[in-house]
Order: sequence, then structure tokens, then C-alpha cells
Amino acid sequence: MKHIWTVICEKSSVDKETNLLSMFNCIEQMNLTLDKEKVFKKEGLIVKVDLQLVSFWIIENHNKENILEFKVEIISPDGNSLSSYINKVNIAKGILRFRNIVNIRTFKIAGEGRYKIKMMYKKEKGKDFIPVAELPLDVKILYKLPDFSKKYK
Repeated sequence: MKHIWTVICEKSSVDKETNLLSMFNCIEQMNLTLDKEKVFKKEGLIVKVDLQLVSFWIIENHNKENILEFKVEIISPDGNSLSSYINKVNIAKGILRFRNIVNIRTFKIAGEGRYKIKMMYKKEKGKDFIPVAELPLDVKILYKLPDFSKKYK
């Protein structure tokens, strides 16, 4: 198994007739608008997002069934692991290449800065996950202005 690429996007689609992949709104930065009063306790803040990690792999030994065991880890700007996801995929004999899509519906943030999304996998009969991609995702935060109209009526 060999990792070729991984991309962060908002949405992807595979055409059933041609098997062509389209990725929409590839993402390098997230802009969040938050209430300052509700932000950043010690444990961080979980926000709803619509992200996908789309990866492309080639199968080096396609004369047998293969198993892809991969891990996605999100690292904060200060280097702490905020979340991770592990999955195994069985790949049938004869398959030459493989795409996988990981949906991310929530994202834990610990402030502004550059987050890293790491893609890792285990080699056949391997014990440890090996990093194959590290994608930067910049998070910018804008704060909502307080609603003064309620206070001064």
C-alpha cells in the first residue's frame, strides 16, 4: 500500500459512470465567528464543520486481499493531540488503487493558529502507525460584537 495524496475539502463526489472524483471547496483556512463570552475553556471548544479528507492510495500487491488500517489525528497549534480517528478497510484482490473519504463533522479548537491534520497508516503486519501526510489548516477567529440594544432599552 502506498499513499499518494490527501486533500482537505468541503465536499467530494464520485461519478458512477466514469468513477471520476470531483472535490469542491478545497480548504486551507477556516474562518470562525464566535461569541467571545462562550469561548475557550481549558478543554477547548467543539465547532460544527463540514470537512472531508480525501485520500488516494495505490495497491502494490494487488494479487491478494489487503487491509488498509489508517489513523487521522488533529494536532493543535501548540502541538497537543485534540482528536483522532482509526479505521480499517478491507480491499479486495485485484484492486489496483483505492480512494477513501473521511467525514469530519466536528472540530475541536483551542484558539487561533495553524492546526495539523495527520494521515497515518500501518504497514502490513506493522505495529505502529507511520505518518504519510501532514496537512496544515489555519484557523482564524472573528468575535461577534455584543448586542448592546438589549442593555440600553
